[in-house]
Amino acid sequence: MFDVGMFEMVLIGVIALLILGPERMPEAARAAGRWAGKARRFITGIKQDVSSQMSMDELSELRQLRDDLASAKTELNKFQQQANSTLNEEISITEPEAKSGAAIESPPSKDTASNS
Repeated sequence: MFDVGMFEMVLIGVIALLILGPERMPEAARAAGRWAGKARRFITGIKQDVSSQMSMDELSELRQLRDDLASAKTELNKFQQQANSTLNEEISITEPEAKSGAAIESPPSKDTASNS
C-alpha cells in the first residue's frame, strides 16, 4: 500500500524520538500500533465485504443461468411433444392409405409370370 522501506521507518522513529522524548515515546508507539491495527482490521473488513458481495453476485448469476436452463428445457419438452403429436398424426393419416393399397392386389405382369 505505502512504499515505506526500512530506512524510512528508522528516520520516522528518530524524528519521533527527538520530538516526543524518551518518556513519551513508548506511549506514542503503542497508540500508533493501535491505530495501525484498527486500520488493518478496517481494510480486512472491507475486503471481506467486497469478496462476499462478489460471491453474492456470482450466485445471482448462477441462479439466473439455472432459471434460463430450466425454461429452455421446458421449451424443448414442448417442442418434442408437438413434434411427437405431429408425427403420430402423420402416421395415423398414412396408415389407412397403406392398408387400403395393400388390400388391392394387381394381377401379375407378363414379365413376372414368364420368369417363373
